[in-house]
Amino acid sequence: MQIQKLKSSKLFYNKWPYKIECTIVGASRLSYLGAETCRLFCAGEIPDAIPHWIRNYKMSKTDRQQLLHFTNNAEPFLKLKDQLQIRTENKHFNFFCKDKVLLENIYNALEPWVINVYGPSNDEELNFMLDNGHKKILRDDLPKNGYQYKIYLKETLELDKRLDFLSWLEKFPDKVIISKTTKYWLTGGRKWSYSPFMYVKDEKMLMMIGLYTSHIKKIEEFIPRSNINTCLDQE
Repeated sequence: MQIQKLKSSKLFYNKWPYKIECTIVGASRLSYLGAETCRLFCAGEIPDAIPHWIRNYKMSKTDRQQLLHFTNNAEPFLKLKDQLQIRTENKHFNFFCKDKVLLENIYNALEPWVINVYGPSNDEELNFMLDNGHKKILRDDLPKNGYQYKIYLKETLELDKRLDFLSWLEKFPDKVIISKTTKYWLTGGRKWSYSPFMYVKDEKMLMMIGLYTSHIKKIEEFIPRSNINTCLDQE
């Protein structure tokens, strides 16, 4: 069947181009217990090995029946650990994979619980993502009205160097956009920041920043979907 997907911009976990998002009460129970023990849990049979936090988890009879149905349908895919990744959080049970046939098989088996499917729009985008990993991110348009790069800084940057770096960056207000939390961290308002980042206008400014500091953790380049062919020709 034809699957309507939401466009994704980059690989999930730097590896998977597709994501199938399901919602089911007790999702984390299946992930933790595995299919066989989860079926016992759904039937009201509580093995001694089930931890206290699951043993006392309240679920209605209808929710247990739904979880049992979901478990039976999902079980064949739980064994394909080399072909997919599973991540659960609260009611969300998510599959990540590379293969479009596997994607469709998961969707067909779990359609009643699927709420979203994410992936590249076509094979051209798929190949581009697989070839470029997490370094290049597809977008309909460049973020912040035309900024080509996103730089992540190392959290270990010392305060005196942060202050000097910020003072230097402020000379280029039309070339750099610093996030509010990152700017607060650069000024010394907080000792630590999770993945401090900024947007950079173009390659020239990116090179200038690279010459000024060695405390760059990661660089992402945004590529408009309309420019994929151009990028491929340059490689």
